[in-house]
Amino acid sequence: MVNRHILIVSNDLLLCESIQDKLKNDAADIHCVASVSAAINCLTNTEYCLILLDLQLPSTDKLEMIRILRIIGHIPLMIISNHLEPNELIELYQSGANACLEKPIDTRICAAQAIALIDLYLQSDMDAQKWDARMFGSALIISPRYRQVLMEGKQIELRRKEFDLLHHFALHPYQVFSAGQLYEQVWENPSDISGENTVISHINTLRKKLGKMGPKVIETLRGFGYRFVPPPDSTV
Repeated sequence: MVNRHILIVSNDLLLCESIQDKLKNDAADIHCVASVSAAINCLTNTEYCLILLDLQLPSTDKLEMIRILRIIGHIPLMIISNHLEPNELIELYQSGANACLEKPIDTRICAAQAIALIDLYLQSDMDAQKWDARMFGSALIISPRYRQVLMEGKQIELRRKEFDLLHHFALHPYQVFSAGQLYEQVWENPSDISGENTVISHINTLRKKLGKMGPKVIETLRGFGYRFVPPPDSTV
């Protein structure tokens, strides 16, 4: 049987324990955390096949929580909440939820839906590695599936080639690329002087959009080229 990891995001200890008790025979490992930031740290280090998110976390915007978790990856997302009006349910599904349960939940139904979502996820033919988000703690998250970048939880607007360039760097941390190599690999064109100038221009713009982090994560090695250095305290 595939080793299954489930992440529960809730500060309701009784809720976590009841779900754990019902799923313990079906899941190899269940982690419970009490905040979205803690969830992001878990997702950085462990490959999960299901997230259960309690919308009643204090001082957190529910749609923002879903948006951040959805950007990170295509992991099935089950929402647990107090009573929801039809328009609220629609909004949650449109934001990326895969299933919604209202409190008080029936743990048997919760377990059945969880297992069904996990099975669909594990049977998926999607090239997961191709679309996996590159996560460097909460400092920087790069999602190729949604072509979005989050820096400290805030979305950074990048143009198409700026995103492609940053994603390429993040796929090869610490590897040094010349401007010509980057033009060949990201723009998929033979290198020439104008191409190298295009790369340099995009790197300068990308650094500006990343703010203070920019020059630190995209380093210049004079005479050699450029390399991506993951933000401090992140795990590669």
